[in-house]
Amino acid sequence: MKYFCRPDDRKGTCYYEFQKGEFDETFWKDDSLLIHDDDWYDSGLEDFFFAEIPDLDEYGTTTVKREQWENVKEHAAQYDETVNEAVAELDEWVKETFEEYDEFSILGL
Repeated sequence: MKYFCRPDDRKGTCYYEFQKGEFDETFWKDDSLLIHDDDWYDSGLEDFFFAEIPDLDEYGTTTVKREQWENVKEHAAQYDETVNEAVAELDEWVKETFEEYDEFSILGL
């Protein structure tokens, strides 16, 4: 993966965690995806996600439902290639998530 990693590959704790389902007070789950905060900012994902999910909690938990994700994904085309690549990478994980759950959680720093 170019933008995201798994918990075993992280170096430090400055990561946003994308976790399957509703957050259950457990961090660094094996099936989560992580993005380092430097990559979050440098890739443009910060601006993208805050524009598309205005109530995103940078320091807390945000739940994203299927319909909301479909809208977010649609709007990615309006952004640059880096955002589109990162969203496509994340979408593979989201598709897998929605096979089992109705939502995923974004855990802030």
